[in-house]
Amino acid sequence: MAAPDTATDAADAGLRADMIAIDANAAPWDAAPSAAPLGWVTRWAIGWSRARRWEFWPAWLYYGPIVLWILVLGLRHRSATLFTAANPALDNGGVVGERKHQGLMPLQRNAPDLVACFTLLPAEPGTAREQQALAFAARDDIGFPLVLKPDVGQRGRGVYIARDAAAVSQYLSRHDGAVIAQRHVGGEEFGVFIAQMPGQRLDVISIVHKTFPSVTGDGRRSLRELILAGERTRLIAAILLERWASQLSQVPADGQRIKLVEIGSHCRGSLFLDATAHATPALVDSLMRLTAAVPGYRFGRIDLRAPSLEHLQRGEGLQVLELNGVTAESAHIYHPGTPLVEGYRAMFRQWRLAFSIGAASRSLGAPVTSAFELLRLFIADLRRGRQWF
Repeated sequence: MAAPDTATDAADAGLRADMIAIDANAAPWDAAPSAAPLGWVTRWAIGWSRARRWEFWPAWLYYGPIVLWILVLGLRHRSATLFTAANPALDNGGVVGERKHQGLMPLQRNAPDLVACFTLLPAEPGTAREQQALAFAARDDIGFPLVLKPDVGQRGRGVYIARDAAAVSQYLSRHDGAVIAQRHVGGEEFGVFIAQMPGQRLDVISIVHKTFPSVTGDGRRSLRELILAGERTRLIAAILLERWASQLSQVPADGQRIKLVEIGSHCRGSLFLDATAHATPALVDSLMRLTAAVPGYRFGRIDLRAPSLEHLQRGEGLQVLELNGVTAESAHIYHPGTPLVEGYRAMFRQWRLAFSIGAASRSLGAPVTSAFELLRLFIADLRRGRQWF
């Protein structure tokens, strides 16, 4: 059977240590056998199921009305890119090409208890940054596993969990851009979207609970069969069969649980659940302290972990992984079964707030990025994305 499973401390400590006879250090760039192709009936059935769920629609199809709404807002505000002023703390408001360390560094400096400790590995040749990463991992409060991710990246691109020094070395040898090395944090993962007018108390407009699909063995079926039998895992079979290609023929023991996804990104296979109703005044108080620690951060999704949902509600034990900007999504809309109209309503509201906060920030001196510069940045980001898995 298949079931989504949240990232508990116990599960994260092992990170798939309980799974079959698996090479725990297998990396995305390692050569792996291709999974046997699915039959046309299975492909058609999965494709039809995905087509009926708009959360799986291609971006060009879903985002058409949203782009039109952005153009309307631009006309109303007489500035097509006014939203880029919403987050003065981030490059271009965090629309594209922003550097993750811009938000994380002031947070680590001013409110270190709220962030998963990290270090920035510069983009430079040689072994110096590998030594820096290993020295960071050697700290008593860090250790392995260690999360590695590009300083500039989106949608889980290039995020990798390194379990030993060799994995760190392999990752850095393949990617010469600036990299964030961050302590791996256990617990439940959430994306909390905030909107804050300058000088006012912030609003939480979205909370998504990110869960990680798994399968549980029955001692009879192979991993491939379990994936294709699961209600959720079947829908993301293309991702999972490629990721687990070298282990698909193995038969998990009866009751053996296998967490199939480790990265909290919808496009990487995570299941997103709507947790917006769990916003509380105590959570907002903690988030106010966070935004005070990062001057100019006013609008975007805060990806974080907390020991439990109850801790999140109390605003306790929060560990920020990333501060995302304007083009982050109110990701609760990807909760299975959310009506399409509700998804559009949330995104229309998000962009209306982006323009309003951008206008308020511009009046305080925040810069607005031109449309031509944004286009250049988007093209550069497409090129940059080709080097990452």
